Amino acid sequence: MKDPGCGADSKDTGRAAFAPDGDPGAANVQGGTTSASMTDCAPCVARPSPLPQRVASIQTAIAAEREPLVALTHLLQLCRDEHPILQERIQDAGCRAKAEQVTAGIRSLLPTTSTGPELGPQVAAALAAALTADDGLPAVAVARLLAELLDEQYCHSFRESFRRRSPYQPGVGDPIPLDSPDLRHVTALTATSPPWRLANRLDETRHVRLAGEWATQFQVIFDYSLARELTGIIDRNTVVATCHPNRTLADFHFPADASGRTFPVGPKDEDKQHQEIDRLISAAVANGASIVVLPELCVTESLAARLQSWTCRTGGPKMLVAGSYHHDDEHLGSPRRRNTAVAYLRGTPAPLTQDKHSPADRPVKEGIQPQGWPQLRVHVSDDGWHLVLAICRDLLNPHAVHALAESGVNLLLVPAMSETLVAFGGPVANLVGSGQAFVAVANNPADFSEATDLTVHRPARALFGHPGFGQLTRLVQPANSAPGVGLLRVQTGQLQWLDSEAGRTTLTRGTSVRPPWADTLARLTGPDRPEPNRRPTLVTLNQAAVLVLLTDSPQGPSVLLTERASDLTNYPGQLVFPGGAAEAGDHGPAATALREAREETALDPGSVHILGILPAIALPESGYILTPVIAWSEGPIFTGTANIAEVSHITTIPLYQRTKTGQQRQDPAPDEETSAERQPATLGAGTSAILDMLRGMLWGPMSTGATEP
Repeated sequence: MKDPGCGADSKDTGRAAFAPDGDPGAANVQGGTTSASMTDCAPCVARPSPLPQRVASIQTAIAAEREPLVALTHLLQLCRDEHPILQERIQDAGCRAKAEQVTAGIRSLLPTTSTGPELGPQVAAALAAALTADDGLPAVAVARLLAELLDEQYCHSFRESFRRRSPYQPGVGDPIPLDSPDLRHVTALTATSPPWRLANRLDETRHVRLAGEWATQFQVIFDYSLARELTGIIDRNTVVATCHPNRTLADFHFPADASGRTFPVGPKDEDKQHQEIDRLISAAVANGASIVVLPELCVTESLAARLQSWTCRTGGPKMLVAGSYHHDDEHLGSPRRRNTAVAYLRGTPAPLTQDKHSPADRPVKEGIQPQGWPQLRVHVSDDGWHLVLAICRDLLNPHAVHALAESGVNLLLVPAMSETLVAFGGPVANLVGSGQAFVAVANNPADFSEATDLTVHRPARALFGHPGFGQLTRLVQPANSAPGVGLLRVQTGQLQWLDSEAGRTTLTRGTSVRPPWADTLARLTGPDRPEPNRRPTLVTLNQAAVLVLLTDSPQGPSVLLTERASDLTNYPGQLVFPGGAAEAGDHGPAATALREAREETALDPGSVHILGILPAIALPESGYILTPVIAWSEGPIFTGTANIAEVSHITTIPLYQRTKTGQQRQDPAPDEETSAERQPATLGAGTSAILDMLRGMLWGPMSTGATEP
């Protein structure tokens, strides 16, 4: 009968997996000594050592080891090699109880106060002795619990171990860091994906994972040289911007060589491009952006260098990814074509660079010549961010996406030039779901359709991934191809698009005179009820409020409505009032309604006058009890654009309209709508009920002419 410890995927785990003082550029992975009995094995096939021999090798290595990370790596390698036994026996209550008893003995040897950065001789000897198996307790079951214990007790020392080896390139079976920031300090949204560390992963602990075969496909390098400068790259106030300076592909040169390869692609007018990029970056930082990403091939090498000054300016972005550019250099004595992304970090003179390794092959054959072994450089921060730059098609390579996910990447910035961003949705969702990553893809207007194709193609300008998005990713697809800026507010997940003006709306407030119908509503509605120290309570129906904002028009009062995004779960594509659920800091329904209106539409609360509230409406299908807050404005002021993650359109419609017979019609005719085009959406049920309530309140007074404006 075959020894279950000698599976085909087993190997000699008694190797020096992680040399503490080796070459800083690579892990020191050494094979074990092959016995004479294995000389008949083919040169390309390594026959595994028997399990007792491997366990003995691990015991010898751990007993002499003083670095916790190296000892942990030996234990995880045994767990990976013997995973069939571990999967079966760790579920056995008796086996696990014995293993926990052994682990408890080791724990008792550890200092009760903060554990130091090294294993003491007594602890190391005890760890090695604990792996001695008996009939009812396989060594691998003990190894798993010991690995968890070392991770718990010594995780504070791991970062320094990796930093000392930076730039660190792991091989298969070598440890990689699993850092992660505390998202509770970053976003107000609950992560929609489950924790990215899987319960049944036997080759990882909370802070360490063993590299898999992906480490042979990509030259993955963990770089700690900017760990301090990258700390705090994202916090609760971070706004990520994508800037899009071009309208069509007519803005670019597409020279082709004799073989049909296209190189170098770049903007036709560099000075004009520089002016447009400067204008858009200025608009982005004016709207709070601290990370700015430009699209692929929107710059030249010289233009990219000129943009570095933005990170040196007071109030400039913390990081600017200056797109990518085509260039060539010498490689092995001959010229080599490259597509390189460059990023500038505040306080750092040298840029971060990344070469594209997946050339485009259609409809334009990109004439670059990548190196044979593609590199993924992971820039690690002291607070757990793993930043990577990728270029367009590199993100569509499933093997690359797997390597990024396995490397714990949680901040990915991508310049792109693609006909569609739809294909990017899957890879980005994978990274958001597995690693709770933040992703920003900036796209150039790559409409490669033939001249005879009269269909208007408007590729999405940006794609964002956010752990708080219900669908993990959201596209930014403006109504036209004008230059603009896409904004993601990290804390709330709010998305905005700044059009070609890309600036804040500024209106002058004058003396406002309230129309008579507004006085009527103020008299007939109840007053707002501020509630100090209000806290939402768990009830069958949760508190919510909407803002019913009325403005004056020649037809009488008009009401502001928002069209919900078509891919939302609740009320997709319907016309509704801005509003939402109450939060702990809201002191009454008016505060809730104004806050939600600001988040959804960028409405300035200072331009609104609260008239009163209407009786609450129960909405059992959505689980809320809704309070309509009635408000009036002489001229609403919007300090930005709508949150396109929730709102696809903002419009106003007349509350009522007189007919020639003096009767009132409740629904506006198409030519009476104040929006630029006929409303495609239907009114939500709650919205219709509130409008009916208002019409009922104003019907009598308005029809008699006593209070008619």
